[in-house]
Order: sequence, then structure tokens, then C-alpha cells
Amino acid sequence: MVKEVNMTKMLEDATENFTTGFMCSESVLEVLNRHYDLGIGEEAIALSTGFPYGFGDGGNVCGAVAGATMCLGKVFGRTVKGDPAFKKCIEVVRELNDDVAKDYVSSICPELIYDYEFTEPDRKVFCTGIVHTCIRSFAKIMERECGVKITE
Repeated sequence: MVKEVNMTKMLEDATENFTTGFMCSESVLEVLNRHYDLGIGEEAIALSTGFPYGFGDGGNVCGAVAGATMCLGKVFGRTVKGDPAFKKCIEVVRELNDDVAKDYVSSICPELIYDYEFTEPDRKVFCTGIVHTCIRSFAKIMERECGVKITE
């Protein structure tokens, strides 16, 4: 893992990802993995492909939140049954979710984009803001919990 990340560059890269072919979950996961050197293989991008639009248009959590959650799981999750590490993971994932809900009232995709037609450019701009919120929240958690400095 790295010792510092550049927030401006992460947000620029996430915007570029999200506006040139990746969906929200893929954009967040790819940027956080690359900038934090999390060691997540590129197959994880494929694993995150089904998350947008509320888990395959199922009306659930925002894909950007899901992508950031996967990255938090990589850092704080467990691989051994019964390991109490899940408590910290649940805590930081809840913080991420609360950060999004604080800025956008909800972290549920259909509630977030209710006022937008999915194919409208304005919806993509709106969702880019959510992608950025997820990246900022992840960075705040990583700075506090792992000492990864945020530069601008």
C-alpha cells in the first residue's frame, strides 16, 4: 500500500473512467485499487461489473458505493472464519454509506437518480459527484485508519 495519494488525480482518473466506458462501480474500484496499490487483480473489475443501477438494475445500493465497499473489504475484511476483523470492516463500510447518504440523502441507486432519465447527460454528471464522494470517503477512512496521507 502507498503512503500518500493525490486526491485531484484520483478524482480526475475516476471521472475519466466513468465518462469513457467504465460504470460507477468499475470506475471507483479501478481508481482506488491503482492509486492505493491495493493488489486487487483486474478480475475484480469484472466482478464489480454487475453492481451499477442497484445491482443489475435491481433497485439496490449505488454501484459506486459497492465498488468502494469492495476496496474497504480488501483492506479491512477477513479471510478466516470467525475472525473479528469483520467488525472494523462493517464500521468503515457504514461510514462510507453514511457519507454518501449525508451528501445525497440515500445510497440506493433508484432513489439517487429518481429525477433523471438514465441516458441523459445530466444523470452522468450527477453520478460523477457520487463517484467522487465515494473516493473522498474512502480516502478519509484510509488516512485515519492506515495513515495514507491525502495530497491535493
